[in-house]
Amino acid sequence: MPTADETAGRAHIALTLDYTDEELTRFDALLAQEIFAEARPTIWEGWLAFIGLGFAVAIGATLLAIAGGIATARSGAGIAALCFAAYWIGMSAPGLAAGIADKRQRKAVYDAFRAEWGGTHLLATQHGLWFRRDGLRSFIGRSAIGKASTANGLFLLHLRAGQPTMIPQRLLTAEQQQFLTALAPQ
Repeated sequence: MPTADETAGRAHIALTLDYTDEELTRFDALLAQEIFAEARPTIWEGWLAFIGLGFAVAIGATLLAIAGGIATARSGAGIAALCFAAYWIGMSAPGLAAGIADKRQRKAVYDAFRAEWGGTHLLATQHGLWFRRDGLRSFIGRSAIGKASTANGLFLLHLRAGQPTMIPQRLLTAEQQQFLTALAPQ
């Protein structure tokens, strides 16, 4: 096995990190799920608020059209339906545009992440984790690891501060996962 450091001894695990788009998407979803679990939604953030607002806009526009003499009371239902449809088209358009922009931006972020971390050598010893790549050598001590978990094909080492360190499970054997899990306090 390769040497991690003169003071740390020989590495029990030596692998080269490699991430796929699917793994990075699953990691993003896990991080978002943790963040949203801590947030407390209000009544204005659900679908009920959007539908209620749509009805209010449609009814208000219809009453204004009738009061302004633009339409008669008999055409109020048609105006309300048009207003409701226009409201939902208006509400959907920014979401669709944002989704397209988000997909493009997410790909750029994933490409940058892979360029930075792809090919990084991970060495695990009893003392912690070493990361090596061109121009960088970093260490995460055993005391910085809060817990270890697996989710959606990802092995996560949750640090006491900051985001978890993610290793694709496909890169690890069962024995390596047990060794990494043992690094976290019980």
